[in-house]
Amino acid sequence: MTDKSFGYALKENGRVLAALVIRSSVTRFGESRIGYLWTLAEPAIYVGLFLSMHGFVRAALPFGDSAMLFFLTGVIGFRMTNLIARKAANGLSHNQTMLSYPLVKPLDTIVAAFILEVIIWTIVCALFIFFMYVGLDRKIIVYPLEFGAAILAIAFFAFSFAVFNAVIGTLVPIWDKTLSYTNMPLMLASGVVFVPATLPPSVLAIISWNPFLHCVEWFRSATYLDYNSVLDRTYLLSVAAVLLVVGLALERMYRNKLLENE
Repeated sequence: MTDKSFGYALKENGRVLAALVIRSSVTRFGESRIGYLWTLAEPAIYVGLFLSMHGFVRAALPFGDSAMLFFLTGVIGFRMTNLIARKAANGLSHNQTMLSYPLVKPLDTIVAAFILEVIIWTIVCALFIFFMYVGLDRKIIVYPLEFGAAILAIAFFAFSFAVFNAVIGTLVPIWDKTLSYTNMPLMLASGVVFVPATLPPSVLAIISWNPFLHCVEWFRSATYLDYNSVLDRTYLLSVAAVLLVVGLALERMYRNKLLENE
């Protein structure tokens, strides 16, 4: 009886998540194709801006022999992490009406939005890697296993950050607005346009606290044979684990209040 009950509950939860993923997709893009195109265009625009700035100031290439590859790995590494976390966190507020159904829990809305964003960014990442492969006519991912580990680590951190932010953002409304102001500083401090290992030790000691930097470093490390990385895998995974535990604990403690707010 217990096995059947567990299996039934698991199946019902799967149906709930599937319905929420579809709803999140419709909410995210609607019937317009512009949203899908913008998802692809946004990273390309960032890379284009960095390439233009690099060419304008005629600065030395930070690393490797391709400015496009260097900036693309930085932009994709950061934007993928940041946007998966942000969009997944928004799943709670964007599915307010669904929380009136007994089967739908606050965490389900976050998980559903997370699944959708992971699917989207997997496609985006694959397309850009393919375009770079065609454009540069060379292998882009030199360490496939390391690349796979980087994607999993990014997904883990993004989900943990999303759970934490979704709960805190609902309980403290000013949190989301404050967090939105940090997007550009975080990107600039995440090694998108420079090699962190080349910085003075005093500066590196400060920006190394930024977990997004380690996401970018892990992602970029899989695309170069001899990249000098400052990646700290233990630190990144530890931060993700702490955020997830705290976020889940707060969600359970304040679930009734979250539902009331909704």
